[in-house]
Amino acid sequence: MIQSGRASLVVHSTTTDPAEVSRILGLQPTRVNERGSVRRSGRILDHNTWRFDVDEMSNTEDDRTGLRSLTELLARVRVAAGRVGLLPPDCEARIWWHGSSDSSQGGFVIPVELASDVAALGVAVHATVYLDQPADEL
Repeated sequence: MIQSGRASLVVHSTTTDPAEVSRILGLQPTRVNERGSVRRSGRILDHNTWRFDVDEMSNTEDDRTGLRSLTELLARVRVAAGRVGLLPPDCEARIWWHGSSDSSQGGFVIPVELASDVAALGVAVHATVYLDQPADEL
């Protein structure tokens, strides 16, 4: 079962300034990396990256889906619904979500209500589930 997850709305652009992305979407990012900046690897970034992140969120007694971070992200970026399509053509927007599972069969289901919120935003979701092995199995 998915135990926790992290989600981000990310916009990559080749020429559009991240401040313009913020203006269009009506959101302030949690992080921006500008084209020409140097990454930790030493590589020079060839595009702008605008990010709105939701930190890792674990399951609760009320929500055992593992999708709390995705649900929270969609609630926080709801103001941008209908605006993603207004971004200039050099922009690519998507949601990145990853979950951590305690099972090697770590599948997940996105409920129709959540899928509807993704559709209203107008972006694709790129999802990955990682297996968290208990420390005694490492």
